[in-house]
Amino acid sequence: MPVRSPTMNTAVDQTMMQTQELPGMKSNNIPVLEEAEETNENVSKEKLTNMKLMMKTFVLGALREKEQGNHSRYNELVEILSKDPSSPDAPSTLKLFTWIVVLSQCVSLLDKSCATLVEAALQIDWSFRNRAFVNAYIDFLENLVSAHAFYVVPILNSLAQGFRYRLHVPEGTTVTRSKSYERCHEALQCILQLIPTGTNSLFVSLVRFMPHKRFNTAEQAAYIKNILYVSEYVPVLRKQILGIVIDQMVQIDAQIQIELDEMDEDIEFDVYDMNFDNDYDSEDSDEEIEEDEDDIEDDVSVDSQASHEDTDRKDSINQIKYMVRKLDAMMHLSFQYFSKCSQQATVEVQNEIFYALVDIFDRAVLKTLKSRYTQFLLFYFCSLNVNVYSEHFLEHLIQHITDPMKPNVTRVAAAAYISSYVARAKFLEPSTIQRVILTLSVWCDSYLEQYEPSLKSLDCTRHDVFYAVIQATMYIFCFRWRDLVVDNELELEEDMEEDMFAEEHRHLTQPQTGFGNGATRTWCVGLRNLPRLVMSKFNPLKLCAPAVVRQFAKLARNTHFMYVYPVLEKNREIFVPGLGGSNLLQTVQTFFPFDPYKLEGSRVFVDNIYFEWISEEDEEDDDTDEEDDDSEEEEDVASGMMAMSISPSPTHYLH
Repeated sequence: MPVRSPTMNTAVDQTMMQTQELPGMKSNNIPVLEEAEETNENVSKEKLTNMKLMMKTFVLGALREKEQGNHSRYNELVEILSKDPSSPDAPSTLKLFTWIVVLSQCVSLLDKSCATLVEAALQIDWSFRNRAFVNAYIDFLENLVSAHAFYVVPILNSLAQGFRYRLHVPEGTTVTRSKSYERCHEALQCILQLIPTGTNSLFVSLVRFMPHKRFNTAEQAAYIKNILYVSEYVPVLRKQILGIVIDQMVQIDAQIQIELDEMDEDIEFDVYDMNFDNDYDSEDSDEEIEEDEDDIEDDVSVDSQASHEDTDRKDSINQIKYMVRKLDAMMHLSFQYFSKCSQQATVEVQNEIFYALVDIFDRAVLKTLKSRYTQFLLFYFCSLNVNVYSEHFLEHLIQHITDPMKPNVTRVAAAAYISSYVARAKFLEPSTIQRVILTLSVWCDSYLEQYEPSLKSLDCTRHDVFYAVIQATMYIFCFRWRDLVVDNELELEEDMEEDMFAEEHRHLTQPQTGFGNGATRTWCVGLRNLPRLVMSKFNPLKLCAPAVVRQFAKLARNTHFMYVYPVLEKNREIFVPGLGGSNLLQTVQTFFPFDPYKLEGSRVFVDNIYFEWISEEDEEDDDTDEEDDDSEEEEDVASGMMAMSISPSPTHYLH
């Protein structure tokens, strides 16, 4: 419960003295005084008492006459409260204050027939006025909901709207936007303390005033920050609020649809400074892509009006620039929220947030296949408790992959996520990586035994889960092969004795012909049957992503794991119907969800937990003739991997 400042009686006296109209000012102008100028020199108690008495008489008379059918004075009161504060005939702060105090004393009379009067009172710009005015206004809201519960929804709507970014603050005020937000939160907490059941209506209000994805960075960031703070004191809405925040980010994320690595030479992405007390001037400062100044004035929240039909590169870059900045700011605020929770929240709250993130991931992220950055929220949260959250996430993905009742798009997407996660999560222990490889390998081995005997020809539209899992294994090998080497044979034997798959798959411990030829390393158990899988009739080296296959072939040779170049050469002559077309397998093969994080403002939360590509030290391509034809392609792949990404944009597969 927020602490309210001086008591009502004292605050009234001080504020009325402070807000007396200054000499030389027109009586109908609103005097703007700084809080530091609050004195008892301008309004006497006697004058204030007389004003309240006259205005109360007016209000009671207006309500009585309205009941009798005469709405003239009632409408006059509504008009007074509805006047634009910037208009010359707007009521002064002193008069507005007195109207609010009087209405607060008459709330029992403000039934549903007085909804227009209450609506006018709720439109008063109260949060930027002096502290005593704020106290009086919050008292009015409390009295109103206590007397009439049906006013809870309009009040919650008004407070939720107060969390939006305001382009212009009232002229001359010393109250900042941040202070205004604090006061809206204070009022909201007071209302919810009186009406705890208002939380359901509150969530509807928060959704209603969620800025459209086209709105500018300040609008998005201010609202996200405020509703995340709401989730701290309204924990029952925590999961729902996280859901709408992430949904918003997924929508923006999916629209970017670019490779930032390719754009680095052409554009420098801006970072929003998160200072909501400064005026947001992107429309004027960022290349001035808005051509219609009237539109800017009427709809300042729109970052870019570039038409989809506009092929001008400059406009396209600016539009991308705005979207990236919005997403960066939203990601930064979310990371900041999670970091705060990890330091201050209880274990129960942290667990609640994690499981909410997993549920949201399943619903909004997993099958999107266009999201580039939003999934890093879960990536980051897993790093906060590796033994619990990371392990659960890996197990969750494995359950998706191995569950035959799941749709194939879910299973192959989960394979893409587990490969990219294990490859990029710097905080994973080698034992965890080896266990994931073993689990995937065992599943593939079982799949092979079941379906290989009946396989007649290669088909890229069938067995897509199998190919996705094989590709995941090869991708993990490319990034984390150093962690797949066991230190000694004793460790290998101990792992086999403890492993639940040991008896059923004892044959996996024996390398096949050519396995480890010339090797100086002992590989983990999970890799022992990979040669058999790679050389099977399914021919994954033909159907998996070419970039992954080429890099796997290169590293497998250089690490003496296995030699597959003859298979690649033979695959050149094999034709597979539909290969390279628009299908689920091809889409997922080009999707690596944890590719390098390029949002400059928020990457500070990711950099220290992110595993960068490490090139294999011995990469000289002066071996046999069969590799000469592939040398140029291999150099391109190695270059891409060293640049921390081998995945092109998948959008051309998703139309």
